[in-house]
Amino acid sequence: MHKVFGDPVRDWFGAFLMGLLIAVGYCKWLPGYLSDGMLVCAAVIGLFPLLKNGLFDSLYKRKIRFELLVGILLLVGLFMGRFLEVALICLFLLVGSFMRLNFSWKGG
Repeated sequence: MHKVFGDPVRDWFGAFLMGLLIAVGYCKWLPGYLSDGMLVCAAVIGLFPLLKNGLFDSLYKRKIRFELLVGILLLVGLFMGRFLEVALICLFLLVGSFMRLNFSWKGG
């Protein structure tokens, strides 16, 4: 999931945009349901590379990848109305992937 757009400047711009959308949605700066819409937009920006890479890796390796399962669970969270939580998780996953953090249990 590291190279979303192929350019690190655009990757960090995406993370900054997600942070801005989350701030606008959380503080309810827009009227009505537009604040929730900003949270959904932030979640979709973060979910796209996760689901895309998880799906392609699953098809290529012919077994379900962990990224795909996480993406599906986050989509379920969106449909359940947990917009802020899903948007924050997506932001943390996106920033973590840029930093090349590896949370696997593999030794070595």
